[in-house]
Amino acid sequence: MNVTALSFVLIAACVAAEIFHEVAFKVAANRAGDSDHYVRDVARQPWMWFGMVLWAIQTGLWIVVLQSVPLVVAFPLMTLSYAGVPAASALFLHERMSKQQIIGAMLILGGVLCVGATAA
Repeated sequence: MNVTALSFVLIAACVAAEIFHEVAFKVAANRAGDSDHYVRDVARQPWMWFGMVLWAIQTGLWIVVLQSVPLVVAFPLMTLSYAGVPAASALFLHERMSKQQIIGAMLILGGVLCVGATAA
């Protein structure tokens, strides 16, 4: 199996969907607040449903990716979400990242670049 530019685009779309569905879930959870009916309140949040749509899209794209990309390549590239979710949380939700988290995210990025370079 040859990893094509389209495969990388699809993996990037999966990573983006993963990042933004996690942020959407967090926004929904924050907006639901603390109540005795927390699950119901979260289910009523539009952000929750937006996150679920992104999750479904990501799952569909991931299946397409797995048809043409070896898992040994695709899965490590998908771990960009481990760096992307905290970065998006800092950017959009104004959460703070510690120096150790920033260094960890940079190490993940470096590892993914190594894996990506072997697939090209």
